[in-house]
Amino acid sequence: MTRRRKKAARVILGPVGNGGAGFAEAADNATMKNRERQSLTTRQFAESLGVSESSVKRWIDDGVIAADRTAGGHRRIPMAAAVRFTRQHRMSPQRPEAMPLSTVPSLGAVDSEAADECYEALLSDDAERVRAIIMGRYISGADIATIGDGLVRPALGRLGELWKHDSQGILVEHRAVDTCIRAMNDLVAWLPSRPSGAPVSITAAGPGDPYLLPPMLASMTLQEQGSDARNLGPLTPIETIGLAAERYGAFMCSLSVSTVQDRKRHAEWTRLADRLEVTRTRLVVGGRCVESLPTEILVRARVCGSMIELGSYAAGIVQGVGSRHRSLDGRKP
Repeated sequence: MTRRRKKAARVILGPVGNGGAGFAEAADNATMKNRERQSLTTRQFAESLGVSESSVKRWIDDGVIAADRTAGGHRRIPMAAAVRFTRQHRMSPQRPEAMPLSTVPSLGAVDSEAADECYEALLSDDAERVRAIIMGRYISGADIATIGDGLVRPALGRLGELWKHDSQGILVEHRAVDTCIRAMNDLVAWLPSRPSGAPVSITAAGPGDPYLLPPMLASMTLQEQGSDARNLGPLTPIETIGLAAERYGAFMCSLSVSTVQDRKRHAEWTRLADRLEVTRTRLVVGGRCVESLPTEILVRARVCGSMIELGSYAAGIVQGVGSRHRSLDGRKP
């Protein structure tokens, strides 16, 4: 297979449509496995953590764990609240199978062993195993950026080389991308809720860039850092990116560049940078083809080589924006 044919095949990598959401994300938003959204009884949560039920009830009554009450007065812990508690307090479940999830989480650290395991699961098209690994690492305390950089990126990078010596390489890669999209989308309901008045950020892949995962991971990373992230998805016209920054008053615009940007579009990129300066929107770019952007853009923008770098950069800015907002609120009569 020639390089040209490879490029053509990769254009549809990560199915797009419906505003760039992709059928995997749209389908999961519709069905979203109610077990990931449902609640736990105090006994279930206690069994999963290996603590007494009375301890869980006390944490709820003290406001440490968010919980609801049934009509009969029984405490119920939303799954999202349970996951956030385990992450915040570093209490990795002792019996994860006690949590009413459709897949038993595979707990542990994000390391080379986990990356190899994720690769093998994707290679064998074992979606449930991939889901267990990603879900388990998140419950164990890894953030979205770490999962993206430490599990998803290296696994897909290796799979992306299969086409060179395996006739099924592109098939395997496409299935792997869809599986990762679904697995990451399962975590959306567990992300920290957007605080009121959170600064807005925009994520997107530009024109000619059909890849769903990079802007999706960037959006989730920014939301974890306290931003109200708005993902425009892949194949986003540069004009639309500028309009979004103006419409939402975005403090940051993070663009993934996974395909070579034609020189014919360099003037558009420059106009976008000018436009974002007017709206005081920080331009962040990254991706394997970021060097194909005009030199002027690379000088004016913040270039991030990983999701972890993006998250770290955004965290400082979000904190600063939040401090300014609190200061302004304090001066109001």
